[in-house]
Amino acid sequence: MSSNPTLPQLEASQEALQQFLQTLLNQEVSLQPGTLASVQRDQLNELASDRVLIWASSEPFAIGLAPDWIPMLSQAMLGETLNPGDEGTTDLLSEVAAQGYGALRNALAAQGLRLPEVTFVVQQPDAGAAQPPVELPASLLHLPFTLQVGDTQHEGFILLPPEAAQQQDSPADPSASSSTEAAAQSPVEVRPAAFSELGPERIGDGGVKGNLELLADVELEVVVELGRRRLPLADVLRLTTGSIIELEKLVGEPLEIYANGRLIAEGEAVVIDEQFGVRITSLVTGNRQREKTLF
Repeated sequence: MSSNPTLPQLEASQEALQQFLQTLLNQEVSLQPGTLASVQRDQLNELASDRVLIWASSEPFAIGLAPDWIPMLSQAMLGETLNPGDEGTTDLLSEVAAQGYGALRNALAAQGLRLPEVTFVVQQPDAGAAQPPVELPASLLHLPFTLQVGDTQHEGFILLPPEAAQQQDSPADPSASSSTEAAAQSPVEVRPAAFSELGPERIGDGGVKGNLELLADVELEVVVELGRRRLPLADVLRLTTGSIIELEKLVGEPLEIYANGRLIAEGEAVVIDEQFGVRITSLVTGNRQREKTLF
């Protein structure tokens, strides 16, 4: 293995995955990455010898987990202990990988980095040689990590394509450096900003400004929230036809009305010609309107 590359957004990725695992396991955990290194494709069989491999089906990306992850995850999600090779472990690991990858995608999207959508293929530890579902490059990035749960450590690693890293010692684009230097040497003309004059405001019928009348036909999504509830992933996986979810809202509490995700009013449910509706009982303004959102 050779060490040199670094991963952009590693801290954001670590925080997102740690929060995901903490929610999944319903207890405090610590996720610590190791040293990123380059590995050759022919070293994968050695890395995979005692690991569960979870391959991305369409990308050169994989997660390797020590076998002791399976009983920990199955107990948290299913309420029973499974071991490597047991029926249900493949679906369990695929679901965990999909949920964790989704959390990672959301976190990195907020940082301006978009990951592709993928599905996952699970390879059990007794499967022998590494069996990637896609052609892998000659070298990959290997990032080990340790999950601390109480007094127990669970080991794993991630395999990434080499383009996921940025080298420490060389600029990503040499021409960018020369362009920056040239720009620094060129004189820059500075002048006050000039704006065209705005037309006079026209007050129309009902006190609505004329220019705002152009927005009258813009459609806003209005949502009435009956209630909400946070559930552990294990409880969500157990949902079936006939299951009942108890909402965190008391009988008689007003319903909340949102426009484009922003709280605007409260009301009560009514029935209009066999359809549900809502009668507004109060409008929401001020700080509460600014701070309360649907998502």
